[in-house]
Amino acid sequence: MATVTNENVDREIMRHGRKLVSLRFYLLRKNRYDVSSDVFNKFQDKQGDFFQSDTNSLLSLYSAAHMRTKGEKVLDKAIYFTKKHLLGALEHLESPCVEEVYFALLTPPFRRVRILEARSYIPCYEKEPTRNEAILELAKLNFNILQLLFCGELKEVTLWWQKLKVGSNLSFVRDRIVETYFWINGTSYNHKYSYSRIIATKITAFMTIIDDILDTYGSTEESMQLAEAINRWDEGVVDVLPEYMKDVYLYLLETFRSFEEHLGPGKSYRVVYLKESAISVNVLIFFMKTIFPSKFKKLVQAYSAELKWRDEKYVPKKISEHLEVSTISIGTSVVACAFFVGMDNINADTFNWLSSKTKLLKSFAIFVRLTNDMASTQREQQGVHCASTIQSYMKEHEMTKDDACEKIKELIENSWEDMLKHYLELIEQPMVVPQIILELSRTVDNMYKHTDAYTNSKTIKDTIRMLFIDPME
Repeated sequence: MATVTNENVDREIMRHGRKLVSLRFYLLRKNRYDVSSDVFNKFQDKQGDFFQSDTNSLLSLYSAAHMRTKGEKVLDKAIYFTKKHLLGALEHLESPCVEEVYFALLTPPFRRVRILEARSYIPCYEKEPTRNEAILELAKLNFNILQLLFCGELKEVTLWWQKLKVGSNLSFVRDRIVETYFWINGTSYNHKYSYSRIIATKITAFMTIIDDILDTYGSTEESMQLAEAINRWDEGVVDVLPEYMKDVYLYLLETFRSFEEHLGPGKSYRVVYLKESAISVNVLIFFMKTIFPSKFKKLVQAYSAELKWRDEKYVPKKISEHLEVSTISIGTSVVACAFFVGMDNINADTFNWLSSKTKLLKSFAIFVRLTNDMASTQREQQGVHCASTIQSYMKEHEMTKDDACEKIKELIENSWEDMLKHYLELIEQPMVVPQIILELSRTVDNMYKHTDAYTNSKTIKDTIRMLFIDPME
């Protein structure tokens, strides 16, 4: 019979205490309660080192620590400590614990796309000896019902996309409607946001078309013609467009009209916000060396500057100079606005908030821009493209590409911490507003984790099949 000593008791209390505190901290911050991280100080010794613990407690602390905001030193230490010990434990662990640790190290729980996390966890829960069979059955049934809903939405946007005849009329455009819907679906799988997913998918698909016209096909003159047509937003100007652009332009107008008709008189005003946002990001980027109406102001100036960078092979001297422009061109405000247009619990205050320079939207745009550049800069720089943030960082700090990439990774983490801080602070908007911004960030992290999965879509083929095709049995 083992002897129970005071030391053993203290260790057991410490182990369970850390796990419980970590879980509570994680759940409270996840739900926008800005609790203090000082509670973790008691799990450090006099030298500031964390006490050793078992794998489950380490995982709990690791997950909680990733709810950190900038300047929370105790959580910085916790991440370093837990990551070091979890990496060391990997080779000794057995399934399913080894998979749990591996995926946590790859992507902390709070950074994961929730619908993918739910789909992946159900088979893991099924292996648990203490599982509740009723909960398991309901989880599978719930997912299968959602999958039917997703397939209905995917059918709608696919039929919509096929009317454009991308394969024959726009062969240069990335044919990614399924991948686009997959991306948007990760933002929220709630049944009541079905129309939001459809709107955001269609808008993102249009952004892809116009981006590909600019990058791979259209001349500067043609691009300016399209920009002028969309600026006027009138079917009567279609004749000035090149033949291959006419259907795209008319379909754009038709799609926006369909949004207004679906929303009805009481909510159709929202489409005006989306229209202005879409024009700013997707079209005014084409204008360069031109005098613009004053109403477009800084947005137009920013996109003009980006085109000049490309044509003049200019590399901004500082990354801050680059971000002033590129955080607009990344289009985060457009996608967010598209998602909110279809929501019932959103009013004009939220759309005005989206139009302002809020801290959350700024850190969100920085996170997306830097994450995108890390994944796609190598491919883009093989052709004619403007300089990325990586090149600006190299120039500003006179360092190699590899060193600059490591620094950019740090900036990505900083921007995530800033987002989380502003997520906790934003109390004047409905909770769903900062939640959607954070969910969009998770989908970006997922799509660009290893490569540009949107362009290299074969890398997510199995995940798409798991989500939309294979039912739970």
